[in-house]
Amino acid sequence: MRLTQYGRVPAEGQQRLAQCLPLPVVDDLVDDGHLAVKAVPEDGDRRLYLQARLAPSQVDLEDLHGLGWTEEQARREFRIRLARGDVAVLDEARGLTDEQLRLAADLAQARATGRIPSELSARRWLWPALERLAPQAAVNLRRDKAFGSWYVVRRMHRALRAAHREQLLRDHKRADALLKRAQNDANALRDIWTPGSWEAKNLLAYLLVLNPTGDQPYDEALEVISPVAPGRGLREDQLPGAGRTHLEHNRTVLRQLQRHREDDHLLNPYLVLGVPDDAPTQVWKERWRALRRALDDDGEAAVNQAKDAIQARERGRAPAEPFLVPLMPQRWANPAAGAAATGAGAPPMPRRTAAPTQQERDYARDQAARGVIRAACQNVGLPADAVAFPAFFPESSNQ
Repeated sequence: MRLTQYGRVPAEGQQRLAQCLPLPVVDDLVDDGHLAVKAVPEDGDRRLYLQARLAPSQVDLEDLHGLGWTEEQARREFRIRLARGDVAVLDEARGLTDEQLRLAADLAQARATGRIPSELSARRWLWPALERLAPQAAVNLRRDKAFGSWYVVRRMHRALRAAHREQLLRDHKRADALLKRAQNDANALRDIWTPGSWEAKNLLAYLLVLNPTGDQPYDEALEVISPVAPGRGLREDQLPGAGRTHLEHNRTVLRQLQRHREDDHLLNPYLVLGVPDDAPTQVWKERWRALRRALDDDGEAAVNQAKDAIQARERGRAPAEPFLVPLMPQRWANPAAGAAATGAGAPPMPRRTAAPTQQERDYARDQAARGVIRAACQNVGLPADAVAFPAFFPESSNQ
């Protein structure tokens, strides 16, 4: 008989049963669906065990370790590592659910083929893993605007940073190939109606000044990031506030350099060093020192020039602020893991007790009988103290 068959058992009642009955009996009640989440005690040595049995998604990683519930630890770790983009977990997977095994197989297929199916790109929390599994995958930017823009924006900026690194290493052929790759991605993205189109145009403007092909690189760059005509693309006022601010900042930088041209001016010294825009002094100096030790004389001269440019800016002596790349770095960061980093969908922990003995079953029946009589007494206005009515309770609850 279900505990709730003849009425709802309040939370206090279910908690009392969960605490006073022998644990094997409580496990029987859990297995048969007679206890709900409200039966989990607020404290005591059974709280965590019953939480894992009745509300497994509420058990955090530390408590999983305390319980020694290694299977759920592995399942939770699988989701968390994938959300971070740690695809090595695919080769270490163990104890996964059937759904996770299917996901692991689909991701392995993406790695083998270099193609990303829309069924996977629709799961936002998987984006960092997909990027690592298929870094050069073809994407349909018009059909898959959300993932496609995020993926291509990150890829073209990654290629730009790598190109600067190769330039420091004096591998100009490799650097040119990377810049061409970034340019191709930017050209593919520039006409898509997403914030990524402005990132694409911003990168193209940067490349026009970095490697000028005409006599008016600043004019050409300004034209690329000028406001779009109605109906020709995503309007500037549809960008997030930071994106609009940084876009106008870059236009100002180009206008300043247009008036006061310096052939050796670095458009963005932070990019040369491979650190984020406005990186703290400690960060960019540590990077500068590491590069100096790793580069030849020409490379060292280049990073010293970048160092001098940043210091001139910090002292208020730079002819212009750095040209910001990207415009909206937070938008292209890894998505929040969300439910992937929680125990959402976790199966209940299997019981850890053997079947109850007959003595434990008799005790449970006795407690249940006392509870029924106590409730009946309360309903009819009689004292509910069992001690006052010993005749109600025979020596054995089987009688």
